[in-house]
Amino acid sequence: MKLPVSRRRASGFTLAEMMIVISIIVVLAALTLGGYNYAMRGSKRRTTEATMTAITSSLERYFEKYGEYPEPASQEEFVQTMPGKQYNVGGARCLYQALRGDGYDAIKGAENSAGGGTAASDGDFDESEVLNVLFKDMPPTMWRKLNGAYFIVDGFQNPFQYAKAPPVGTTAAGGGGGSSGEVEPTINSTYDIWSYGEDDINTSAKSSDAIDKPEIAAKWIKNW
Repeated sequence: MKLPVSRRRASGFTLAEMMIVISIIVVLAALTLGGYNYAMRGSKRRTTEATMTAITSSLERYFEKYGEYPEPASQEEFVQTMPGKQYNVGGARCLYQALRGDGYDAIKGAENSAGGGTAASDGDFDESEVLNVLFKDMPPTMWRKLNGAYFIVDGFQNPFQYAKAPPVGTTAAGGGGGSSGEVEPTINSTYDIWSYGEDDINTSAKSSDAIDKPEIAAKWIKNW
């Protein structure tokens, strides 16, 4: 005698049905995770763009106050943000000090115009350093400390890259470096500022490297 359909179904799923259910769950999980990762990348890029806008506005105030844009004291200063990942932090340290007013040893020539305070950054500023603040109420998420260095970071928590344009008439090195007395060119006539964004391959590249090979900067968030 055949069992009613309802009684046969009560015995449980078949192996084929279980495989179908598992496959559906796996696909839904992959779609959810992919959507989450996409949303997170978009959020980090928007944060980076907003931070860059705030930096550029503050740099204009710096220019109005000092008649020039800040120049990093060191063009080659690296920190390891995670195992196997090193970033040049010289420009990001310069931006931190120039805009937040906390120290001035990362800004070339700043010792001649500093309004007081200590040369090294300490994460805070005293009464004399307040005079140097150009970005008031800078949110803590905009900067971080690593290996004793304070620097401005993008939405990915990596150092912003910054290069001041060389003076007019200065001999520029081609592409990736030059001999003594030569300086790296910039794409803009004022300064280049950029974030590597999701690019985890070209993290030692300079803006000058993108002059001849613009595809290098395809994933970057930049001001050119």
